[in-house]
Amino acid sequence: MTPETLIGLAERNSRNVELMKRTTEQELSDLTWQQLALEQDISTRLGSIAALHLEHGNAADSQVSVALQARKDAREQLDQQLQAAEQQVADALAAKQAAQARYEGIDQQARERLEQDPEYARQVAQLDQTQAEHREHISGYLELREEYAKKRPTFDVDPIYCYLRSHRFGTEHYQRNRLHLAMDRWLAKQVNYAANRKNELSLIAMGERNESLQLERQTLIEQLSSSIDAQLKQAREQLGLTALHGDVCATEAAIDTAKARANTLQKQLADYALNQDPHYLRTRELLTEQLKTRSLGELVDLASQTPDTADDRIVEQLQTLHVRLVSMKADQAALKQHQQALQTRYERAKELQRKLRNEAFTGSDVYFDLSTDFEELMARYMEGDVTLGRLIDALNQARTIVRRSQAAAQRGFVSATTTSYSFTTTTVTASNAAGKSDGF
Repeated sequence: MTPETLIGLAERNSRNVELMKRTTEQELSDLTWQQLALEQDISTRLGSIAALHLEHGNAADSQVSVALQARKDAREQLDQQLQAAEQQVADALAAKQAAQARYEGIDQQARERLEQDPEYARQVAQLDQTQAEHREHISGYLELREEYAKKRPTFDVDPIYCYLRSHRFGTEHYQRNRLHLAMDRWLAKQVNYAANRKNELSLIAMGERNESLQLERQTLIEQLSSSIDAQLKQAREQLGLTALHGDVCATEAAIDTAKARANTLQKQLADYALNQDPHYLRTRELLTEQLKTRSLGELVDLASQTPDTADDRIVEQLQTLHVRLVSMKADQAALKQHQQALQTRYERAKELQRKLRNEAFTGSDVYFDLSTDFEELMARYMEGDVTLGRLIDALNQARTIVRRSQAAAQRGFVSATTTSYSFTTTTVTASNAAGKSDGF
């Protein structure tokens, strides 16, 4: 699976969740509009019952109607603007896909040309072999490096041993007089200097060789990668790929601009679903003033208690409408809960998208050999059964390099190693060294 396929699946997942979320938000907004209209209807009918003393009149009803219509018009206008913005996103994505397809076609053509060159093929094969050796033996290199770092400081603990070493005892560079030589020989026996110095020098030599081999192989990989990349760059330029890269970048910028516009509109529409838009707040304010802060349920109950028989027909209608209103509020609560769940899923989907756009998961050198179906794994992540960390770990384990490049070499596939060595050090303390020969 290529990075483009991987990101495409994640984008489609986000888009599907986004569409479900928007549909639910649209239903919530429509249901809120119906609820407000129903409340206005109930309020108007209540106003015709004299005993309730509401007396809001036609002017107040007109204000509510105007506010409701303004909310509906504003919501429809935002919908139209969002549709236009999403069309711009779709057009930009199509343009990018077309430019990317042209880019990849030319890139493949450049690679196929180079593969006919024996020297290029030799370098690629050598790079592949060197990288494979590094990946295979990296653990040995790291173990040896850790062992060196752990054991090297032990030779700097004993002051007598350090004293003798500082004077280069036992070497041709030792320049002290005969009296000091006799004393130093005696001290050397106490700390088993000869054996310990031999171990220390062996440890240093092995550590230096380990690092030297690491650097040698890494340098070889960098040189081969640089040469291969330079040849590939030249072949691409000859086929006009450099200019096409600018087209791809331009389409990406157009996508970002269109998406930013669509996101702004989506946030505004979300306010309508959450009853936070100014038109809803104004309508609610007007209805509250009409009802004189009493609830519709309370007023319907009071209306049923009025002695005027002429109000009985109105009361019957009010009770039917109120039952519908209660049911509508229950539907609205369920929709809000569903919308919140979809919002959580949407945030999870976008977080996955952002992770996959990390440079470790992109590039023409990268390929994912997944043992588990990615769409199934992503579905489990969306349900909360799999964490994002677990999903990313699965991708990291499946990530392989299928094309050679400097970028690939720098992403962790250039680690050299050597055969693992083990060192034995002799404790350099005077208390248990007496009687041992100095070895000189």
